[in-house]
Amino acid sequence: MFIFLIIICHYGISRGSRRDRLLSKFVENECEKIDRLMELYIRYSDRVKAESERLNQLEHDELEMNEDEIYNRKLESGLYTLQLIAIILGHLWCSEHSGMRARIENLLKLQKLSKKDVMAILQEYHDNIGDLDGPDEKERTQEKIHKFISSLSGKDGEQ
Repeated sequence: MFIFLIIICHYGISRGSRRDRLLSKFVENECEKIDRLMELYIRYSDRVKAESERLNQLEHDELEMNEDEIYNRKLESGLYTLQLIAIILGHLWCSEHSGMRARIENLLKLQKLSKKDVMAILQEYHDNIGDLDGPDEKERTQEKIHKFISSLSGKDGEQ
């Protein structure tokens, strides 16, 4: 529930004092919400990696699955939640708050991960966005995700 509330709030707030108040929640109490978010990122990342390895083993055992089936299995194992967490991390990174950025990078490094891992999750989400809400909404969402990827990669003028 924590993730869904934050993602809803973040998607609707791009500027102003409401956004600033929401972002300030992530630095309260020595960034405890970022710590919790990263705990969830690691938990779901591990689940998705385990499922991916299991699916790779199935492919080696001559069970053929198409890309959609593999993607759906990964979604069932927690990929969607992992993608939402990566979107939140993208929002936090785009805030250009040096303390949040440092905390995120340090927590990733502790797990032998990097921003590239988050970017890969965001890219997979970007590449699989459907158009149930129409092509315009799909394009807007893809642009937002691309902005997060660019920011994390340092291609937005910041590192």
